[in-house]
Amino acid sequence: MAEKRKIIMDVDTGSDDAIALCMAMLDPDFELLGICTVGGNVEAKLTTDNSLRVVECCGMQGKVRVYRGAERPIAATLLPWVPQAQKLPIRDGTKKEFNQHPFHLPLPEPVITAERKSAVSFILDTLLESSDGEITYVSIGPMTNLALAMRADERIIGKLRAVFCMGGGHETGNESAAGEFNVWADPEAAEIVLQSGADITMVPLDATTTAKFDEEDERRIRELGTAPAVLVADLLKQRIDAYQVIEPSDLKETAVHDALALCSIIHPEVLTDVRFCTVHTDISRGFAYGETILDQRPRNKEAANCRFALKADRQFFNDYIYRVLSEAKDRELQISIF
Repeated sequence: MAEKRKIIMDVDTGSDDAIALCMAMLDPDFELLGICTVGGNVEAKLTTDNSLRVVECCGMQGKVRVYRGAERPIAATLLPWVPQAQKLPIRDGTKKEFNQHPFHLPLPEPVITAERKSAVSFILDTLLESSDGEITYVSIGPMTNLALAMRADERIIGKLRAVFCMGGGHETGNESAAGEFNVWADPEAAEIVLQSGADITMVPLDATTTAKFDEEDERRIRELGTAPAVLVADLLKQRIDAYQVIEPSDLKETAVHDALALCSIIHPEVLTDVRFCTVHTDISRGFAYGETILDQRPRNKEAANCRFALKADRQFFNDYIYRVLSEAKDRELQISIF
């Protein structure tokens, strides 16, 4: 049996984060060392609560711990005239006219609680106590926690096997004309991580929007009937409905951005067009604040620092999600029989 891939998940759960968490806990190829939460899709209190709900849904209470992380971006909210200062993070008592991510996932209130140790402390302790190149970091929300940990102790950079992040966009943004949400939410953190020297793979909107799920995929998963499968199906339906509000289309489908980044760790073939190039984040606080910028010029003298995916294999990704949920059901049945 192949050695499990040791990972830390950093999430702003969130609907697609929840699907990625299910995969991280149910795919036997992963060893999930801990879940770090961050303010992003919703505030950190809620991303933490939602993550705990998913842990219980997957039956992993007592096995996987959740650590609450940064509420605010490193610098983006310090100046009152920049967009992030006006919009991030969501605060108690505030409401958006429309939010595609539910404040509370459609699951019972969790019985388990987050750890007292902060996410950044957990990251530092876990990496510093590990062997070099042992742990892969999976960032599928704003990169605030990892950037803070890197600034606190740069020794952790050499400990990392790799960093996989869902974020950025080359030809498109979603939070602004230029910026993808996870990077836009904390551009300075993204730039710190990108320039850290770590082995980085970025799975941006360009790739995630080529590997969508439709209503037939949702029904197929729902028929599995397990609690995690029903949760994934419910979230797919919620996201499909939400996209019809955001971007009305005859095609009723949705991207599941975050889970694609996780899948690509052990199945790199799911990413079908990956460029190894120089990538920066715009932190100039202008119209392109939070944009990821690829420098693919032949004359570029700056070293490449990131594998940046532009396309993905839709069928492979859909089959991966179904297979993990189906095999988890089979294991559950075997346990109940014996």
